[in-house]
Amino acid sequence: MTDGRTTRGRLGGLGALFFLGSLGAIAFYVQQQEVPQARDDVRKTATLLPEVVEEPTTPTLPWQDRLDLSAAILRPFGPTPTPGAKPAEPGAAGEPGGVAPATVDPAQARLVQDVGDGHRILLTLDPTLQESALQIFRNREVPYAAAVILDVEDNAVLALAGHSSMDPKVDPLEVVTAAWAPAASTFKLVTTAALLDSQQATPSTRVCFHGGLHGIEDDDLRDDPAHDVQCETLGDAVAHSYNLVIGKLALAHLPQDTLLHMAKALRFEVEIPFEIPIERSPAHIPADPIERAKVAAGFWNVDLSPMHGALLASIFARGGIYQPPHVIAQVIGPDGTDLSPARTKPERVLNQDVALAVGEMMVGTTRSGTAKKSFRDPQGNDYIPGVPVAAKTGSLTGKRAPALNYNWFIGYAPADAPAGARARRRRPTAAAPITPSPTSSSPKPSGTPAIDCRSNASTACSEAARITTKATRNTDPPSTSRKSASCPRAMRRSTTTTPRPTTATAPMKPPCIARRSA
Repeated sequence: MTDGRTTRGRLGGLGALFFLGSLGAIAFYVQQQEVPQARDDVRKTATLLPEVVEEPTTPTLPWQDRLDLSAAILRPFGPTPTPGAKPAEPGAAGEPGGVAPATVDPAQARLVQDVGDGHRILLTLDPTLQESALQIFRNREVPYAAAVILDVEDNAVLALAGHSSMDPKVDPLEVVTAAWAPAASTFKLVTTAALLDSQQATPSTRVCFHGGLHGIEDDDLRDDPAHDVQCETLGDAVAHSYNLVIGKLALAHLPQDTLLHMAKALRFEVEIPFEIPIERSPAHIPADPIERAKVAAGFWNVDLSPMHGALLASIFARGGIYQPPHVIAQVIGPDGTDLSPARTKPERVLNQDVALAVGEMMVGTTRSGTAKKSFRDPQGNDYIPGVPVAAKTGSLTGKRAPALNYNWFIGYAPADAPAGARARRRRPTAAAPITPSPTSSSPKPSGTPAIDCRSNASTACSEAARITTKATRNTDPPSTSRKSASCPRAMRRSTTTTPRPTTATAPMKPPCIARRSA
C-alpha cells in the first residue's frame, strides 16, 4: 500500500516537471520569434474581418442644398458659360433677392440666385420660355398645369413651370417633379420600344381589331376574325394611339420581365438625379397576360412626373442616350472662382436603331395623328413651318370626384435634328406638357389648337407655341380609369403641360385621382 502511493507520487512529480519544462520551452521559442517586416504577409484567422477604411467625407459646399428657383432674379449676362470657363460678370441688376430693372432684356439676361454669402448660382432656365409658360397658364385659367422643356444636347432645363389656379398653396415645383399623373398613352412608347428591341414587331407590323377606342375589355384582346375588320400598323398605333394594336402585340410577344426591363431602362421605377428631388415614376407590370396587355396600351398601374415625361422624350431625341437633367449652369464663388458641379455622364439605355424608329413613328402624331389639329390648320398648313415635331399624346378621364381630364403631350423638335447633329442651327428641344381640366368643362372645338396664336398674339403664346414648338391639344381618345389609389404625398396634380382652356369656375379639390390608371 505504501509502495503504491510512493510510486504514484514519484510519477506525479515527474509529470509536473515535464509540464513545467514544456511550458518553459514554448516561452523560450516565442521569445526568439522576430517581428515580421511591414512587407511580410501576416497570417490571420479565418474569422478576422478586414479593417474598415473610412473614406474621407466630401465637405458640403456653402451653396449646396440652398437652391431656390423662386429667389432667382433676372440679370444681364453674356452667353451661357460652359463648366470650367471663366465666369462672366453680371451687370448691376439689383441686390440679391431684389427685382431686376424693367429695362433688362430677357433675351440678354440670365436667372441668377444670390445665395447671400457671395456665392451665385446661374440657372439654365430661359427667362423668356419660363415666363411664357407661366403667363399662358395664368391667362388660360388652367386648374393644374406644368411644363418642362429640355435642351437635348445636354438636358439642360430651359423651362420648369408648375401652376395651380385651384390650389395656389401647392408648390409649383412639386407639380413638376411629383409622379402624380397617370402616364396614359405615353406608356405606349415604352411598349413599342420593347417590341422593336426584342424583334417581335416592326413599324409596319399589322394587327386587326375592333373596338378599344375608349378602353379595353378582356374580349377585345382575343382575335375575332368576324369582327376584327380594322387593321392598322404599329406605326399607325403610335400616331393615332390605337389601344388594341399595342395591347394585342404585347399580349402575344411581351412577357412580364421584358416589358419591365424596358420600363426601367426608360427610367420608370428608377431614381432620376437632379438638383431638386424627383419622385420615382412607379410602373407595376402585372403577371397576368390580359392585365399586362392593358398596361402596355396605357391603362392603369403606371404614373409619371412631368420631368420624367420630358426625359422620356429626350431619350428618343438623343438616339437612345439618357442623361439626367440639370438646372444649374454655373456656380460662382465669392472670389469669382468657378465652382460648377460636374455633369453626370450620358448613358446608352436603348439601341439607337430602336430609338430612331420610335422617333419616326412619333412624327406621325403631329402630321396625321392625335395631335394633327394642334399643328396644322384645316387647310393642312403647318403652324410651325419647317419644324417637324415628334410627339406622343395621352389622355385619361378620372372617375372619382373631382374627376378631371388629364392630357399629356411629350415630344421633341426638330425631329430631323438628333442631338448629335450640332451643325444645325435649330436647337433640339424636348417638352412634356400635361393639363388636367374638369370633366364638366366645355370641350374645345375640334380643329382649334389648345394654344391658338391666331387669336392670341401675346408674346407668351408666340414663344410657347411657336418657338418651343409645343402644342397642348391632346386628341388621344379619353380613357376611363377603373382603379384609384391614395395620395401618399400632399400633391398629386398634373405634369408638364401646355394649358388647355376650361370654362369651369367651381372650386375643386386637388386631382388626387386615378393614380392607377392610364
